[in-house]
Amino acid sequence: MTENSVQPDQFTGLILLTGSDRPGIAAALFETLSPFAVHVLDIEQVVINTRLILTVLIGASAAHQNAIEEDLNACAVNLDVDIATLFGKGPLAPLAHNLVELHIGAEKLHPSSVAMISQVITNSGANIQRFVRTSADPISITITISGTTKEDIDVALDSLIFEHATTVTTKAI
Repeated sequence: MTENSVQPDQFTGLILLTGSDRPGIAAALFETLSPFAVHVLDIEQVVINTRLILTVLIGASAAHQNAIEEDLNACAVNLDVDIATLFGKGPLAPLAHNLVELHIGAEKLHPSSVAMISQVITNSGANIQRFVRTSADPISITITISGTTKEDIDVALDSLIFEHATTVTTKAI
């Protein structure tokens, strides 16, 4: 399917689970969803300093929304986590293609460095798809972006001058 393809509207549920990370949380969430006629469309999880954020996008029947929400509320109580849901009907956003990774490295990454890089991304018409920490000492962050080319973002990044020892490299993926 191409990026410009028109996708039919679909009833979906976005599930956001947050809480203290520990083994078994994802298993319990998906076990809770198992009895329903749903299918998983997307999953993202991040753990930062033992805090878990897990998002799941499911395709479902609108007729099952209340039952799914009731079971998810019981799951949240059993796991001692927070679960929020957002159900609705609409087209699925296409996956971004022609992505570029920016690799940021620093002994101590200052927010002003991230702000400048983020502003360059915005000004170039690109969009941030994901931030991921890839190492702690020194700190290394990978930003995945869409909507630009490696060459164009390289030119835009060349104008940056960091007050703190920060490096940025790029890679087309």
